Amino acid sequence: MIRRNIALFKCMNFLNGLWLFSALAVIYFDQVTHSYALAMLAFSLVNISQSIAEIPCGMFSDRISRKNTMLLGSIFMFVNMLLWALAGFLESPVLLFLGSALRGIGLAFKSGTDTAMIYETLQQIRQRRLFMDILSKITSFYQLGALLAAFAATFITYYFSLQTLVYLAIIPFFLNVIVTSLMINPKSYFEEGMSPIKQLKKSLSTFVKNRKLRRYAVLQIFNNALLVSTFRFESTYYEKLIPLYFVNITRALQHSLGWLSFHLVPLVSKINLLKLLCYSTLGNALVRLIGLLMNNPITPFFTSMQNLFYGSAVSSSATLLQKEYNKGLRATLDSIVGLFGGIATAGVGYLFGLAADIYSSRAILFIAAFCSLALAFVYGRLFKPVKLK
Repeated sequence: MIRRNIALFKCMNFLNGLWLFSALAVIYFDQVTHSYALAMLAFSLVNISQSIAEIPCGMFSDRISRKNTMLLGSIFMFVNMLLWALAGFLESPVLLFLGSALRGIGLAFKSGTDTAMIYETLQQIRQRRLFMDILSKITSFYQLGALLAAFAATFITYYFSLQTLVYLAIIPFFLNVIVTSLMINPKSYFEEGMSPIKQLKKSLSTFVKNRKLRRYAVLQIFNNALLVSTFRFESTYYEKLIPLYFVNITRALQHSLGWLSFHLVPLVSKINLLKLLCYSTLGNALVRLIGLLMNNPITPFFTSMQNLFYGSAVSSSATLLQKEYNKGLRATLDSIVGLFGGIATAGVGYLFGLAADIYSSRAILFIAAFCSLALAFVYGRLFKPVKLK
């Protein structure tokens, strides 16, 4: 019975990917707030609220129930989409920001719990060694959903309004609540009788004592902050090069290559995980830099190739962290990483918007690409190519 969790995670990721206005979210938020800085602040509030809720949600997941934690996350994200849709209808930045806060809490409930639940499900059916390959296949369904969403968004924005697109985006998040409710809780490895304070202290001591885990976590935090902020912001640059409905086509191409990248993971899974992470980060940064140098209508289509490196980067990074986490505290440990990751993403995202109100979108994306390039060299120099067991 518990095997169905894998299929349900694929379905859940597919529905998460059907965020119909993902490519145009900054543009939609700008229409509500009339400022790029405030539009990016809406995203930053997602990260701030997620950061605040990360550790309590992770502790709840380890102590109480993986399934119930995932279900609460789906409910919060459904309400978030309702508020975002109302924000555009009523032209209310307050509803927009409130929706962002609820989305952050929803993501906090799911953050860490999803990978922990997948890992423990595989552990229970004695297929833990296949974690990286199965995780990549599950995550590929998000890209598949996002690909379909981008094509649908292209059609809808061509014939209808952006507000209509936002209304329709509510449906997949409602269906996600139903899918999550069908999941089965895996066996718990939580130490009975452990107080919440002891649980948190034990998790923090793991970071203090485990040097490898600290390094993996810090680099993932900064890498993710750069990539997420770039992904959210790049449409503001693309709309200056191509018509708005073409932005969705480039996003569709990006997600199709992302889907392909996750299916290529088994072919490169024999490569040392640290090397794979370094090469993936380097490839992503170089594609973005070349595209920005081109600075013509081909740029959005060319830079979509950065997603060819996405699957290997996500899968190798997640596997490295899971290898270092203590069983029974996986969600709490991942929530600590998520806490600092959310703070970093919120800060970087808001700086993107603030700087774009003064400078050009292209200049901001150039800086982000150079930072990613520098991070790739850090991956290459900081770690010795030691094969992890």
